[in-house]
Amino acid sequence: MVITNSRMVDNAVSLDSVLVIDDEDVPRELLKELLEMSGHRVLTAKSGEEGLLSFDPERQSLVITDLRMPGADGLEVLRRVREIDPLIPVVVVTGHGDLETAIRALRQGAFDLIQKPINPELLLKAARRAMEHVRLRRFEKEHTRLLESEIEARTRELAQTNDFLRGILNSSAGVSIILTDFDQNVLFWNSGAEKLFGYSAEEMIGSSITQLYVADSPNLALVERLRSMMRDKAGAVQAKVRQRAKDGRVLTISLHISPMLDATGEVRGILGLGQDVTAEEQLLEQLSESYRRIKRMQESSIFALAKLAESRDGETAFHLHRLKQYCLSLCRHLRSRQEFREVMTDRFIEDLAQSSILHDIGKVGLPDTILFNSGRFGSEEYEVMKSHTTLGGRSLEEATRETGEEGFLSMARDIAYYHHEHWDGGGYPEGRTRDNIPLPARIVAVADVYDALTSERRYKRAFSHEEACALIIEKRGKQFDPDLVDAFVSVSEEFRKIRQMPDESPVDSRSQLEMSLWDMLPPSPSRRR
Repeated sequence: MVITNSRMVDNAVSLDSVLVIDDEDVPRELLKELLEMSGHRVLTAKSGEEGLLSFDPERQSLVITDLRMPGADGLEVLRRVREIDPLIPVVVVTGHGDLETAIRALRQGAFDLIQKPINPELLLKAARRAMEHVRLRRFEKEHTRLLESEIEARTRELAQTNDFLRGILNSSAGVSIILTDFDQNVLFWNSGAEKLFGYSAEEMIGSSITQLYVADSPNLALVERLRSMMRDKAGAVQAKVRQRAKDGRVLTISLHISPMLDATGEVRGILGLGQDVTAEEQLLEQLSESYRRIKRMQESSIFALAKLAESRDGETAFHLHRLKQYCLSLCRHLRSRQEFREVMTDRFIEDLAQSSILHDIGKVGLPDTILFNSGRFGSEEYEVMKSHTTLGGRSLEEATRETGEEGFLSMARDIAYYHHEHWDGGGYPEGRTRDNIPLPARIVAVADVYDALTSERRYKRAFSHEEACALIIEKRGKQFDPDLVDAFVSVSEEFRKIRQMPDESPVDSRSQLEMSLWDMLPPSPSRRR
């Protein structure tokens, strides 16, 4: 009889051998074939007596026995196997008429019950569970034996070398080793602690460890939390805390705390290993401050560069400050939406805020005759005006290649190139559409237009917040990304507050460049020049 079931074979676990006992040839051979196909080694016996003689707990991990057999039946096999090795599971195979006897078998310790006719999948599942059970029980037994042996050996060793270990602890001059009870009284104070804090062991043993604490320090709550964890046997923990030495110096200590257990496993004290990392912390703070200073200088340089471009067009620094805040507001809202969550990382948002102000950097390359033209552009002049996007994009692209920077500078490049592209393809310089326009450029486009609409210019009044919102919503799916317009509507009140930030600069004389950009918006009853 050949039975194939690839899933059963794949899921089988090849372990020690299985002893199969059945006085009938067909069921016995069927069990043998199923188990062997699943990777098990199988030993068979034709009677209970033969099976018990063949049983070897060192070799077999499972016994499968028929319940009804002449002579020693399944119950007898179960009883004898459990006497020899109670760890070995016994699975009983029974017919429909043996239910009462089968229940007796389960009560006497049978691992599982399989009814005839045998379901191969149920059989193999029972075999896998039984073998895993015996494996875990054996592992537990061996682990317990080894652990007990190790504890016994360590106890003898500790008893013999107590003075020696104390000497080792005291010789650890670079590490403070302090043992306290739960009332925070010092029980042990090594030479490392003496050297670190300046107190001798005579001064500290029996005294409270709290004299090392820094008053009003947040570390006090941290230490109490760590001690509570120790009391609950929560395992070792580590933290950096501030502690005061005898001479008044405040030290930063890398503190490792673990419970001290007695022979019964009860927590009797708290062991603290401390190392002075004050110098390392000071160096880290200096490095962090240097990084922050360089970051501020970088931001100031970027802002100065962006302001240089804006100043050629009569713009104030407040426009750039507001633009950054608008972009941050949009990004924070987008991060709350599932489709943007992975994109809106802290790094992305920070880079966008910094790079947004470089959107019009290409203005520095426009001729004065274009930038300060007070009249209407002709077609050629208009094309020159639009070139500020490619001028800025190419400059930042070269900077990207020079530095190898693919974060901030590459984002600034995309914004400079494409912040005048339209969702429907009606923008410039390339006439890109939809998602072919980089997301940072689409975000800046919304923020830049809102600020332009709400700013007073020589050729127009400042639109109200409501009028600006209405115009942007009108261009949803045309000039602007629909998702970004929806985000803008959700945070429009934040935009209003940002726009109301004080701006004491006089009304500037914006050039024909912005007038031409303004003219790209559709006529509206609310627009007046």
